Amino acid sequence: MSITDKFNEQFKAIHKVIWIILLPIILDIGELHLYERIFKTEYEPISQLFNLKIGFISAPPSIRYILEDFPSLIFQYNPSNFRGVINQINLANLLLLLSFVLVTSFLFGGYLSVISQAGHKKVTFKDFLQDGNRVWFKFFILNLLEVIPFLLMFIKKEYAYFSLVYIVLVYVQYSIVVDKVSLIENFQFGIRFLLQNLRLTIRMAISFGILFSLVGIVIHPLAKMGLNGIVLGSVITAYFGAVINKAVLEIYREVSQNQSEQIEEITPKE
Repeated sequence: MSITDKFNEQFKAIHKVIWIILLPIILDIGELHLYERIFKTEYEPISQLFNLKIGFISAPPSIRYILEDFPSLIFQYNPSNFRGVINQINLANLLLLLSFVLVTSFLFGGYLSVISQAGHKKVTFKDFLQDGNRVWFKFFILNLLEVIPFLLMFIKKEYAYFSLVYIVLVYVQYSIVVDKVSLIENFQFGIRFLLQNLRLTIRMAISFGILFSLVGIVIHPLAKMGLNGIVLGSVITAYFGAVINKAVLEIYREVSQNQSEQIEEITPKE
């Protein structure tokens, strides 16, 4: 399988649902605007010409993948302190975090569901709402697992390394929108796909990482131009990120289906 060919095939599919890239753009710029207003500070990106990335961009994609110092409204950690609205653990902050995870779980589920169906059927905003509502709870559980290691950082900063466990779950989000099975089976399918296709995963991580490293050469200078440059950088990130999200999803769909068919062929019939 040519990863490059699979990537190039997805541009046409994303163009049919190009409106979906508005979601990551709104999330990025909205978060930046609220951060600057709440903390009364102006974001000044670190000057950087090239940053080698290895791995998959998030779904939905975020300009934070390129601008690693991009502010986070809810929670952000640097070597000296915690930043963001949640900078300590208490009941109010936990309720705020749960509310945030609830909303983003719906948005993330709707986004990936639209990406999954693009090119296979006509997709509308109604599908975003319906499918986001259908899978929000699964994404809520998945997102909670991602958040827990960061909460543990308030107890001991070294616990942040537990977040590396999330790498094992990288394909679970794709299984949720592709495989019509229970949540437990989504975890089983996603983890099994990773273990059975480590070489493919590494190839994709390198290929897509290098692609976004090149995109970053454009985004870093744009970000130094101020808000308009950051908006344009967010648009570029959202567009290419959506294509990569779609490429990873379609590779997962194709490979997992082929492997399932091979298992059925060698399984003795009763």
